[in-house]
Amino acid sequence: MSTADKQISAAVALVALIHAAILITALVSPGLGAIVYLNLIVSVSLLLYWVQKQIRIQQHVVELREVVALAFETAVAGCSIYALTGTPARWLWVTHVVISGVHFLAVLAFFIFMLTFRIKKLF
Repeated sequence: MSTADKQISAAVALVALIHAAILITALVSPGLGAIVYLNLIVSVSLLLYWVQKQIRIQQHVVELREVVALAFETAVAGCSIYALTGTPARWLWVTHVVISGVHFLAVLAFFIFMLTFRIKKLF
């Protein structure tokens, strides 16, 4: 395994550990805390990546899976902004814990996929 492969694997493992730590912290603490910021950062990052990718593509083919993922991340960003500006409610805490769990499972799935097929670059 080359140095670049090790660095990418370490970066993805670090992201998975950050997700796990914040998810566990959110489950044991009463407030929303860092989980809102993590969900906002992840969703805005994915949306910005998709936008800049669409700008580079000359022929656009938008699939249903892509639309569903974008709608989910837009809803996540909206819930995060609402949690930061509004009064937090119990349903909002549950929503953020579920969203963070989905993001954590996705990161783990991508990490396993990356290690299984020896993906050497992120983009």
